[in-house]
Amino acid sequence: MFFNSLGYWVFYNKMVVGLQFLWKIKISIGGLNWILAFGLNGMSMFFLILTTFLMCICGFLNFENKHKPSEYNFFLWMLQIILILFFTTTDLIIFFICFEISLLPIFLIIIAWGSSVRRVLAGYYFFVYTSLGAALMILGICLIIMECGTTNLLLLESHQFNSSKQLILFFLFFWGFAIKIPMFPFHLWLVEAHVESPTVGSILLAGLLLKLGGYGFIKILVKMFPVACVYYFPGIAALCIGGIILGSCNSIVQSDVKRMIAYISIAHMNFIVLGIFSGNIFGLVGSVILMFGHGLVASGLFAVVGILYERYHSRQIEYFGGLILAMPIFGTLFFLIILGNFGFPLTFNFVGELLILVGLVHSNLWILFASSFGLIMSVAYSIMMYSKIMFGNIPKFIRIIKDVSLYEFYALFSLALFCIIFGIWPMSVLDAIYLGLAYTLKY
Repeated sequence: MFFNSLGYWVFYNKMVVGLQFLWKIKISIGGLNWILAFGLNGMSMFFLILTTFLMCICGFLNFENKHKPSEYNFFLWMLQIILILFFTTTDLIIFFICFEISLLPIFLIIIAWGSSVRRVLAGYYFFVYTSLGAALMILGICLIIMECGTTNLLLLESHQFNSSKQLILFFLFFWGFAIKIPMFPFHLWLVEAHVESPTVGSILLAGLLLKLGGYGFIKILVKMFPVACVYYFPGIAALCIGGIILGSCNSIVQSDVKRMIAYISIAHMNFIVLGIFSGNIFGLVGSVILMFGHGLVASGLFAVVGILYERYHSRQIEYFGGLILAMPIFGTLFFLIILGNFGFPLTFNFVGELLILVGLVHSNLWILFASSFGLIMSVAYSIMMYSKIMFGNIPKFIRIIKDVSLYEFYALFSLALFCIIFGIWPMSVLDAIYLGLAYTLKY
């Protein structure tokens, strides 16, 4: 699937604005004819590539798993199909169904293969929190159908909703997407879900599931309700800055490495939301790039924690130290991923963060200064995490030292490689993403 998605990128015409590779299905139920169309633009194409790529990474990390591999792989394939439909559909109903049903495979993975007895509670936290916005979104879809008489997103994007209806519809859709990201104060489910889920579950959560909210913000809110975006931006910015500060401050005081990375993801995703609603193309393109980069880097960090936990059965950061001499290959790959985590130049995350900052300069300088706190803190907690794990003396309880296996090397090397390649050569994706978003901003 990954090589097929790369084929779409190779044959994608960067000079064409709009959907390409259209595929239509006609469904007849009684006297009702329903035509479903699927296609790719510059934005959705890279989310499709990210989906199939991270599924390959999960396959590498899960290659030696002998515990119910058939069921495990079934859930991964199920999630992959759901996400492919989500990122390619042009129908609002299919969009909503895939958005909601995507939580089912991850919920089952957490429940069945979680790391402790709290996995059931974490699974239900995840299920309940992410289902709360469904009722509001269903109400919003009903209002749209009553006004427009269609669920075709291509037609809805060109429909002019009046200001009052935009404010109502924006409010109904916003909370469903905000919980999925998650934005402050709906972040608690993510921390519990990450801590209790297996490595593959954490990778899928951070790398893919969190991106559904950001994609929904762009696909629905920014494209269809531009007046409401301007009206609600001060409140959204306040929530995002709160999430950035909370995530950054909490991450640096955590003793559990996995919990630390979960808070890091909260801070980064809230920074991405600021870029989405910054009101200009720089911030919007930067947010898409940073979502892609965060998917690579956060997946790499959770893979690192999974490798350490598999060997030493601990996630407490103070229990580690001195691994750079004992695990040099692991330490090198970990270092490259850490560089991407705090947006070091020549990494893909740096390009995304820089464009979002440029977008915020054109939007609001006070918000720019407040959100920069998270970027400064990201350097602090990234260096602290790496130095505590890799430097110092090796603790006594670490007796069996084993560097990365071949499949673990493939996974970590691939994540680090793509993060650096796109950071050195960002124009390979910028043009396609820009054209995919060319008609998104209407204000």
